[in-house]
Amino acid sequence: GASGDRFDDALVSAVKRFQAGHGLDADGAVGKATLEALNVPVTERISRIRANLERWRWVAADIDPDLLLVDVAGFRAELRLANQPVWSTRVVVGRPSRETPSLLDSVQHLVLNPKWVVPPTILREDVIPGMRRNPGYLNSHRLRLVDRSGRTVDASAVDWAGQGGSFPYQVVQSSGADGSLGQIKFALGNRYSIYLHDTPSRALFNRASRAYSSGCVRVQNPLELAVLLLDDPTQWSPEALKAAIATGKTRTVPVNRDITVMLLYYTADADASGTVHFRKDIYDRDARLLSALSS
Repeated sequence: GASGDRFDDALVSAVKRFQAGHGLDADGAVGKATLEALNVPVTERISRIRANLERWRWVAADIDPDLLLVDVAGFRAELRLANQPVWSTRVVVGRPSRETPSLLDSVQHLVLNPKWVVPPTILREDVIPGMRRNPGYLNSHRLRLVDRSGRTVDASAVDWAGQGGSFPYQVVQSSGADGSLGQIKFALGNRYSIYLHDTPSRALFNRASRAYSSGCVRVQNPLELAVLLLDDPTQWSPEALKAAIATGKTRTVPVNRDITVMLLYYTADADASGTVHFRKDIYDRDARLLSALSS
């Protein structure tokens, strides 16, 4: 074991285990984030577990044997069929200023080679200010302006400085592997315009903390999930799905599995062996929940 003041191999391994159990980069180096996690008192860890047991109580009755679970604070998605995990992957979720909400939903359909219609928040907070600063903003993001009948509008003819309340156009990005939604979209039924999708920004999946999106959930291995949801080996083998995507045509495909989707937020979670893993409270939700529990 570690003795005296030597940072030896045994200690490096122990640090890596601690990091892996606390949602940190398991690099064995005691940096700022690791030091902060090491200094969290045990009473606070117990409070976290209490907060998450409460969160679990809210949804326990809604857990179906067939379930697509997005663990928002754990940056993972898992598909369970007949209560058994059959697939899991890394995901990227909303950054703290654009939180991914907790939801109970279902997969409506898949869209291959999806076009991206810019949602209202991104339009208001990113696109309109972007066009005020730089008239080339739409072009550089492969976006175009369309009117209500779907005709392309010349962006230079629009008074961007005067755009406030209701914006009379849609901003659209055509499909393609380098488009914001990648090659596939999993459409859900909620009113927040939140869904799961592929992404061209692959490098973010390598980070331990993955809160970078504008609210939607980016999936690392979306084609595997699509094949499982389509559940039709004759018509929708992995090869057939790749071939349909390769045509470049936008196409909506119904799913055969009726899957409940849950987007849940847990800052502490136990694995199959009962080991508790803690995660960063990326959206600062624990304090409010704990004060409500204590009042």
